Amino acid sequence: MFYRFLSKLATQERLEAFPVPRPGSDARERWGVGLIHYEKKFTPAPDIFQQPGVKFFQAPLLSDRPVMTCLRFHQGKEVEPIPDLWGVGGYLFISERAKSVIKNIDTMEHEYFPVQLLNHKEEPIASEQAYYWFNERRFLTITPSNRVATAAELGFYPIPKEEDFMARVKDSPTLREQLGQIPLWRHCIADIDQRHLKARTVLYLNETLVEAFRVEGIKGLDLYSEKYGITEESLCSI
Repeated sequence: MFYRFLSKLATQERLEAFPVPRPGSDARERWGVGLIHYEKKFTPAPDIFQQPGVKFFQAPLLSDRPVMTCLRFHQGKEVEPIPDLWGVGGYLFISERAKSVIKNIDTMEHEYFPVQLLNHKEEPIASEQAYYWFNERRFLTITPSNRVATAAELGFYPIPKEEDFMARVKDSPTLREQLGQIPLWRHCIADIDQRHLKARTVLYLNETLVEAFRVEGIKGLDLYSEKYGITEESLCSI
């Protein structure tokens, strides 16, 4: 078993906070990555397990030039509580507490770039802990099976292309068990031209990591209590 995370903020953006460049930044400063330019730099990674149709990739390090991302809140939204893990606009953001949990469990070298919070006037606002743009660098390509998984059997509404490879996962208990050994990963399809930003905000986590998040009281990882996340939960088991 493993878990599938898609922040409600990635679909409904209830916080109404959006990634923006740092005010006064120069052209060299990185605050995002283009879909093609980022994913064309993926490199094959050693397989954690041998499973037909599954390939591991490592995303590039982004620290080759200055990195500074800001989150600008709409007026009045800066007073709303920020989850420890959430996604918006093709980005994943995590708190200092969530970062500490991940670094204790996952041995892969991910990247954590400080985020500056801004109000609607682009003035800095304080937060109780630091937040980071999270470059989670482990990607898997899972070849689709000859059928498509439905929302009824998955318990959530898949994003485009997710229903293709999820059918293979649902039909293979061995694959599901092996995926449960990986602390966290994201999925990418083989055809770079058909990839899209929303897939970057879907994160798959194993039970060990989810349990560690629970112990630390990490916010923003609410298990579905109703099918399809009707009450806006963000985490479901697979």
